[in-house]
Amino acid sequence: MPDIFHVVVTSLVLMGAAFVIGAIGFGFGLTTSPLLLLILEPQTVVIVINAVAIIAFSLVLVETREHLRNRELAPMGIAAVLGTPIGVFALSTLDSAVLRISIGVLVLVLTAMVVFNAEWRVPYPRISGPILGFVSSAFTTGLAIGGPILVLFFLGRRMDRQNVRASMAFFFTIMYVAAAIGYAIQGLFTVERLILIAAAAPAVALGYWIAIKLTGRMNERVFRPTVVGVIVISSLVVIGREITAL
Repeated sequence: MPDIFHVVVTSLVLMGAAFVIGAIGFGFGLTTSPLLLLILEPQTVVIVINAVAIIAFSLVLVETREHLRNRELAPMGIAAVLGTPIGVFALSTLDSAVLRISIGVLVLVLTAMVVFNAEWRVPYPRISGPILGFVSSAFTTGLAIGGPILVLFFLGRRMDRQNVRASMAFFFTIMYVAAAIGYAIQGLFTVERLILIAAAAPAVALGYWIAIKLTGRMNERVFRPTVVGVIVISSLVVIGREITAL
């Protein structure tokens, strides 16, 4: 059973992540995993994040459904389902210290990719799209991180903000549902994790609602660097703590 401190902190962190999803359309795992790794063990972090993310991305999908490019996204959705077993297997077998360090390093790399990405075009999108969907699904299912890979792909397809949000929501709703099924089959939904998920679910919906109400008034030049700064600092703390422990 989780104590009240873990329940409250987890709910608040995930509410913040839902706010980020509502505002910019990605970053659920990036903004939550470094912080939650400071108080929870890695398997729990990944499973809780990915379970409640279904709520956040489903809300985005409902909001942006008119901007979907179904023909383009269908192969990527299939690839997402195929990639989830790899992530579930990795989550079930890897050592917790290895998971923490892997998540921290991947967060930093993907954050740098998002921060420093330039205008570029995706080569062979009909081939590279499903491949990146498969890779992103495996990373997200196993490490709760993988969204920036797809953000860069969609930006390279010259999609506008709403197209990117809709595409990300479509992909991740499918992938997170498939992941939840995999976690259930592997018996990874413990009582502690189910309590954390149930407690965080209303906070996620609230965070998303607040984002929708405030997004139009936000100064993105201030917001995005702040989010990135929190991500980077949290990741460095996690990596440093694990390396010191080793």
